[in-house]
Amino acid sequence: MLNKSTVAIAIITMLSAGSVNAVMLEGESQGDHVRLYGEVGVGGHFDTHADYNHDEFYDTKGYVDDSFATLGVTGQRQQFTYRLELDYQRRNWLGGDGEFELAIDKLYVGYVLTEQQWVELGLTDTAFDDYDHFGDFTFNKSIETGEAGDQENTVKYQAKFEHLITGVSYSYDGEHKSGALQGDIVNGYVGWMSDLLSVVVGLETRGGSNGVSKYGEQQQIGFGARLKLMPEFSIGVNGFIEDEDLSTRKSGDVHLDYQTFRNQGLTVSAKYDLNEHWEIISSVNHEEYEGWDLISPNYDYSELPPEYGKERRWASLGFNYRPARDIVLSLEGRVGEAPEAGYAYVRMYF
Repeated sequence: MLNKSTVAIAIITMLSAGSVNAVMLEGESQGDHVRLYGEVGVGGHFDTHADYNHDEFYDTKGYVDDSFATLGVTGQRQQFTYRLELDYQRRNWLGGDGEFELAIDKLYVGYVLTEQQWVELGLTDTAFDDYDHFGDFTFNKSIETGEAGDQENTVKYQAKFEHLITGVSYSYDGEHKSGALQGDIVNGYVGWMSDLLSVVVGLETRGGSNGVSKYGEQQQIGFGARLKLMPEFSIGVNGFIEDEDLSTRKSGDVHLDYQTFRNQGLTVSAKYDLNEHWEIISSVNHEEYEGWDLISPNYDYSELPPEYGKERRWASLGFNYRPARDIVLSLEGRVGEAPEAGYAYVRMYF
C-alpha cells in the first residue's frame, strides 16, 4: 500500500509538471527549457523456474507481472539543470512481495560546465549504471551486473566528446536495493563510441559497512562492446567480474566473519534489423557465483545446492516490433538454465 505522503508527492508532481509544460519554455535562445516525459509498460515473465531463480523474482509461478510506469520532469535554467522522476514498479526482486511501489527514482540538480561536460548532485544513478548493460541487445537484459544503481547523496561528473565518453561518481553511505547499508561507493567508466565499434569499461568499489550489514567491501570491473558487422546486423558482448565481501556469520545484530566471493557473468548477443519496424535479437549467457558452489569453503549449507551447480547457462531468442518511434512490443523465449521461459512486454514512451 502507498502512504498518503507518497501519493501526494506523485499528484503534486504530475500537476505541477503538466502546468509548467504548458508554459512551453522549451526552445528559448538561451537554452532554457522544461520537459515532461514518461513511459508506461505492461507485461511480465512467463513460467518462472524455481530451480534457476537466483535473485530475479520474489516468487516462481506461471506469470510474474512486471508492469512499470515512469513520470518525470527535467529542465534547464541558464547553466543549472534539474530532474525529478517517479517510478511505479513491482517489488519483484527476491525478498520482495510483488506489489506495486511508488518511489522517487531521480531527484537532483546539475550544472553544465561546458557543452561536453556536466555534473549532477542528489539522488541519481551512479556513473557505471549508465552503461552496465552496454553490449546486451535483449530488451529484458540478461546478466545482472551487480553495480550500485541509483544512490542518494551522489555527486557525478560526466563528459561526452566526439567519440570519447567518461564519467565518475561518489556516493556517501550507499545502500543496497533492500535498504541495507553498503558504505561509500565510487565508480566510473570510460568508453569510445563510433558507428562501427563502441567499447565501454567500468570500475566500481565500495567501502562496505562491516558489522552493520552483510555487505562488506567490493571491487568490480565491467565491459561492454558493440560491433556493426553489416548495416542491418550487429553483435554485442557484455560481462563483469566482481569480488564481494559478505558476512557469513551473525551474532545478535552484528555481522561477522566477512569472506570474499568471486562472481562473474558474460552475455554475447546479436541483433538483426529486418526493416524499420522489426528486429530479431538472440543471446547466449553464462553466469557464475561462488555462493552457488557446493565445494566452496563459503557455501551456506543451510541452503539446498542450486539445480544448476556453481554456474548457469541459457540462451534466448526474441523480437522487437516498433509500430512507431515511441512504441515497442517485445517477445522473448529462453532455453537452458534460465530463470524464466519467456518474457512479453508492451511499452510506450512520451
